Amino acid sequence: MYTEPALQISRILYYAGGKLVKAYSKLMFRMSVNSHSLIPTGAKIIVANHPTTTDPFILTSISNGQAAVLIKDVLFDVPVFGKYLQMAGHIPVRTGMGREAFERALTLLKRGITVIVFIEGDLSKFIHKIGKPRTGAIRLAMASGKPIIPIGISVKNKNIKSIKSVIKGVHELGKWYLNGPYALTIGKSISLKGDAGNRTRIKNLSSWLRRKISGLEKEGALRLNLKT
Repeated sequence: MYTEPALQISRILYYAGGKLVKAYSKLMFRMSVNSHSLIPTGAKIIVANHPTTTDPFILTSISNGQAAVLIKDVLFDVPVFGKYLQMAGHIPVRTGMGREAFERALTLLKRGITVIVFIEGDLSKFIHKIGKPRTGAIRLAMASGKPIIPIGISVKNKNIKSIKSVIKGVHELGKWYLNGPYALTIGKSISLKGDAGNRTRIKNLSSWLRRKISGLEKEGALRLNLKT
């Protein structure tokens, strides 16, 4: 699946997309980025909250190297855009097939490519509040030995544009953030060791990571004077 020519194409598309996102961000967003430490080079697992559909694009543009995002599979069916996601090397997450996405993410990490995971596994239901965490990020860190970089994303609720669409009969709600203040608060690198099959520890660490990301989100909200 991950042949060298395919990886070369994904690198080209990834970096081209990143340049476009950076240019758009400078023009349309009031970016506020605060880092507790520098984002390391090399493979890592970026874990963030997910208030808007725009978030994956912003995170790939600041990832300090090529990155693949775990994205709901229905978006890969969008004409043109879905083809771009596929060719850029992003990872579709299909309902009931989480193990497949996990294995693809693990393979990319071992090949030196960063993976981006959203702690809730989907768009946040509420601004400034992170729901129940998924365990995938912690399990990936345990299985790969790669560090976790927690990031809190803070945005202004009134700037979110909800757009409903139907993709191959599936109703999808996008929460696009097209302009306005956008804060990223980057936490310190986290290295984990242990048994990736220890469910109790994995669950407890996932809740701990959720709280850490929530704290980072609140820091960003305070910088932008947003209501928390």
